[in-house]
Amino acid sequence: MKRLAAGLLTLAIAAGLNAPVHAAPTIRPLPSNGEAAGEITSATALNYSDGSRSQLFSLQLAAGQAVSLKLDGPLNGTLAVFHRDMLVGRTECGCGEGAQLSVRADKAGPYLIAVSGADARAFGPFHLTATPIVAYDGKPLAAGQRITDWLVGERQTYTLQVDAPGLYTVSLESDAFDTRLELSGNGVTLEDDDGGNGTDSRLVAPLQPGRYTLTANAFSRNGGAFYLGVERADFPEGLVFEDGSALPLEGLASSFVGADQTRSFVFSLPERRRVQFDASSGDIDPFLTLQGADFTLTDDDGGGAVNARLSQVLDPGEYNVSVRSVNGRGGIFQLATSTAPAPDGPTRPVLVPGRETSGQLIAGSRSLYTLEVPRKGHYVISMTGSNGLDGMITLMRDGEEVASQDDSDTSLDPQLEIELDAGRYILMAHSFDPYAAGTYRLLVRRR
Repeated sequence: MKRLAAGLLTLAIAAGLNAPVHAAPTIRPLPSNGEAAGEITSATALNYSDGSRSQLFSLQLAAGQAVSLKLDGPLNGTLAVFHRDMLVGRTECGCGEGAQLSVRADKAGPYLIAVSGADARAFGPFHLTATPIVAYDGKPLAAGQRITDWLVGERQTYTLQVDAPGLYTVSLESDAFDTRLELSGNGVTLEDDDGGNGTDSRLVAPLQPGRYTLTANAFSRNGGAFYLGVERADFPEGLVFEDGSALPLEGLASSFVGADQTRSFVFSLPERRRVQFDASSGDIDPFLTLQGADFTLTDDDGGGAVNARLSQVLDPGEYNVSVRSVNGRGGIFQLATSTAPAPDGPTRPVLVPGRETSGQLIAGSRSLYTLEVPRKGHYVISMTGSNGLDGMITLMRDGEEVASQDDSDTSLDPQLEIELDAGRYILMAHSFDPYAAGTYRLLVRRR
């Protein structure tokens, strides 16, 4: 959650922060562009509401003037600002990483700043800094620019001038409210909620020259200061933007995908081979999908860290390979393909109902089988792993998943009971752990 913005806290909180103490504490002046140091000790004025202790500072502001307050140092502390005994703003909690609060004066006069320990056990020195917030001049934004503005209401719009094509990153950050960012214009419509740090927003998009509209939103009615920045980078050489581009048999393709988009490629295999696909990125968490005529394989983090990997023996033919982002961000990714000779034997052995089949699960791979169901009925499909192998079975038809099961009611071995129509199915034997390996037995029987 964000630090709460000015004016939206209850008077009960304000009353708690202003609980009576034995003697009125000293109030020290703080310049609007200055700093002060202090220390919370057992001798500091006590707040009888929660046992914390506070030091007070006075900040003189003109009407409409805004400042950013930052609390640093060993103290696990919080900030609160008052004007004429009314709470103006407060950081929500002491999180051990300092505190920051932006305040704009509705009226001229002295504003009281309370630096408090996060709780009754919080003591230590601190450093308090006040920095004026320069008002946005209203001119169109451009690459390399970062402005500070104040949100009044739920949304404000800005013009973005793009003079050169490139990959643009737009960031909306605030300590006062939960941000949401929108970008529109020239056929582009994008939005983001939490693609930045915490609840900040971040959009990455390839943009052509022209004018665009940026909209800063708050999910709640809170207002407050925010930062809006624009950065540009050149397109990497060979970057692919169109769906349906061909993947090399051995090589690398780079592309861009938005936060809610999928980028698809066509992969043509001239002969039976083991093929490995690796999707990696420094911007997104890639999710990889491989589709054949009658099966679909997916992976999220099988390539290590948040990268994705699929390794599979494939028959000659044309396949669809796609990548999407699953961390709410857009960005550039790389998709590498490599092949190796396939082992002897059928690509997809045939499962015969009533006859047990043995198999070997290889780390990072899945085992595919063809299942011919002779007639409609109720079937039981079981997979028994050896040496603690936690197996998983997925049943597909015409490329779509029909059913999947990880564990049975009594063990880690899956047992799928399902009503099936007559016809051809693809059964995938795999594990929830993409790195798992071991032998297993498969049995399909009709009840």
